Amino acid sequence: MIIQSVMQVLKSKVDQETLDIVQDALTIELNRYEVQERTTELSVVDNSAVGMLRRYIATKRIEGKAESTLKRYWEQNLQLIQFLGKDLNKITTDDLRLFMACRRQQNKVSNRTLDGMRRCYRSFFTWLTTEGLIEKNPCIALNQIKCRKQIKKPYTAVELELLRKSCENIRDLALVEFLYSSGCRVSEISRLDISDINMETGECCVIGKGNKERIVYLTDIALLYLKRYLEKRKDSSVALFAGKGTPRLKKGGIETLLKRIGNVAGVENVHPHRFRRTLATNLLDRGMSIQDVAVILGHADLKTTQIYCFINQSNVKNAYRKYAA
Repeated sequence: MIIQSVMQVLKSKVDQETLDIVQDALTIELNRYEVQERTTELSVVDNSAVGMLRRYIATKRIEGKAESTLKRYWEQNLQLIQFLGKDLNKITTDDLRLFMACRRQQNKVSNRTLDGMRRCYRSFFTWLTTEGLIEKNPCIALNQIKCRKQIKKPYTAVELELLRKSCENIRDLALVEFLYSSGCRVSEISRLDISDINMETGECCVIGKGNKERIVYLTDIALLYLKRYLEKRKDSSVALFAGKGTPRLKKGGIETLLKRIGNVAGVENVHPHRFRRTLATNLLDRGMSIQDVAVILGHADLKTTQIYCFINQSNVKNAYRKYAA
């Protein structure tokens, strides 16, 4: 009905070919949505547990939380609600402990995963308490779950060189250099357009988590490979990195591509985030302040930056010899 109404308005103003193009475009785009007529009647407030969860997700979306984060909040809290089958105001700390114990026993989840679940519950129940929807927050007495801290190592200089030499084409090489020199998240890179890059200054405007804008920088080598890649492009896509047969290389495509390059190079555990960790570690090793590194990575909290950085033991030893002597 919407499409036909639009077509009726345009009929006397454009030719048939244009009408067909517009109709096809509307059909494809609107097919992704559920459309209903707006009503002026007072809406009925859904105070069910799932209804409150929907309101919580809507609130966090307005606050600018990433869709991947919202998906995790929704899935984890929905599983809890469905398992307990209780009114949210009656859920206790012991209820949360019971569910998490069941997940540990039945699904063999790790302590790290359990603590991630705990953070999802804490966010939801803190919101419920703040909004006055429940009287007591059951997560207050739910302590952090201790888990083994794994040292996530950056790429070595040799591994980086092996990855570069294993790239099959200039696009892959430009992507690898861009990942390392910019320190961008894979989701940020997949959203970048060519117009976001200043080829003269080597600066790039990135929209990160929470829709926060920041400037990242590219090395001369990264700029060189990027220019060569763009010069060889034959497509009309505005995306910075295009896929084969697709106008934009998405997050999953980048991850798959890097895994393939890693297999060819013989480098284990190749993924986009490791380039980000490598840049942070190298910048600190070479004297940049952790505050400046945090700005490059788009971190609001320095503790997050510290987690990213691998401390080279030889640097610790040299610093000890220097200051303890």
